[in-house]
Amino acid sequence: MRQQAMNQDRARDFWKTVLDGQAALCALLDASTTDDGCEEAEQLLQTLRDAATDIDPLLIVEADPVPASDSAVLRIVIGCDNDPEGIEAVRELVAAAPAMPPRIQICAFEPPLPKEMARNLTWVNVIGTKVQAQKVCFMAEPSTAVPGTFDLTSFVPSSAVCEFDPKDIPGALVTRFILDMGIGELRLMTRVHSIGVAVTDQPPPEAVPAWDLVEIIDSAPAH
Repeated sequence: MRQQAMNQDRARDFWKTVLDGQAALCALLDASTTDDGCEEAEQLLQTLRDAATDIDPLLIVEADPVPASDSAVLRIVIGCDNDPEGIEAVRELVAAAPAMPPRIQICAFEPPLPKEMARNLTWVNVIGTKVQAQKVCFMAEPSTAVPGTFDLTSFVPSSAVCEFDPKDIPGALVTRFILDMGIGELRLMTRVHSIGVAVTDQPPPEAVPAWDLVEIIDSAPAH
């Protein structure tokens, strides 16, 4: 893990940009927002992405409306694109965040898709490859190599094979995409030791959807 200290001035400037631009950012939550308003928000998001990269090259910034108790909030996710070297930078930047207005929520690492939403997924599109989400499933075994982690096997249909997959791992991109949605960024980096991929239209009956892996992973102590 890298030990470089975060530039606190840049971190403060990052969050000041968020607070100063909150009206523009929250315009993404309003159906009445004009194209110009959306463009202003996207330009501000790009400014934040550039600022995050200046703080640490591994940091990424995403923003999406998510349901809240009575409306919606803009969730700003600080992540590191599944690179474990960026974990501490994410935590430091989020820890430096001041109090946010009610319509903005800050999140460290891309969270998993809520299970109730995941169960209703039909098709996903991964770089032009369309796959039925419910046909991608997994088996998890505690890793003997690294205690507290799991060795996963992904079972993907033949339709999941993509021309951009690594040559020796067909179905790898769809597997990664579904795992990201199913268990979230932090678990994928810290609780998964290895991922094997099997291309088959008849997975074993004990294989489970990615979103059911959360309970399996969290039931075992991390080391």
